[in-house]
Amino acid sequence: MDYGRAVRIARAVRGLSQKQLAELIDSDASYISLIESGLRVPRARTLERIASELRVPLHLLMLFASERKDLRGLSPSQASQLAKQLLEALLQGERSTA
Repeated sequence: MDYGRAVRIARAVRGLSQKQLAELIDSDASYISLIESGLRVPRARTLERIASELRVPLHLLMLFASERKDLRGLSPSQASQLAKQLLEALLQGERSTA
């Protein structure tokens, strides 16, 4: 699982800096940086808080963190559909804050 990629992309879609996200979850920007660079794996509670602040359902954030090996058995069309749903969820949250 690549939690860093998922957090980095969802944060960027929301237009937040690492510092802003860190403040929202009562953490340090350096910790967000470590997560995004893959040097730290966040605890479950931290992932829940990040997902909540980024307005992304936790299960979709986890799906976005999935790597090829995590998705074995999924057909390309199923993977494409899941990716589309994730993008729509991210964009829906963006529109609701505009």
